[in-house]
Amino acid sequence: MVERVSLSDMVNKKDLDLILEVNRKAIEIETTVAEQNEEMMGLLNKCREKQDKTEEKVDKILRQTEDLNKDIFKLQVLFVSGLLSLVIQIVQIFLKK
Repeated sequence: MVERVSLSDMVNKKDLDLILEVNRKAIEIETTVAEQNEEMMGLLNKCREKQDKTEEKVDKILRQTEDLNKDIFKLQVLFVSGLLSLVIQIVQIFLKK
């Protein structure tokens, strides 16, 4: 014959307290992990904002550098053309004598 055991005989108060304590700890851990995840997301967003600002600054510097290179080239062309005209004038002076 199979003996029937009641639920109250199988689970006592100490077991229930232990189960409740494990569940409480699990909820605590989940809450802590969620808070840490929120904090990490905030830090990642700040890093992304800083990266975007840095990229904007680098792009601005690159544009300024390109503009400066163009201006330097123009000055070099003007300088060389000025030298050439000066040399031509000097040659003309010597040829007229």
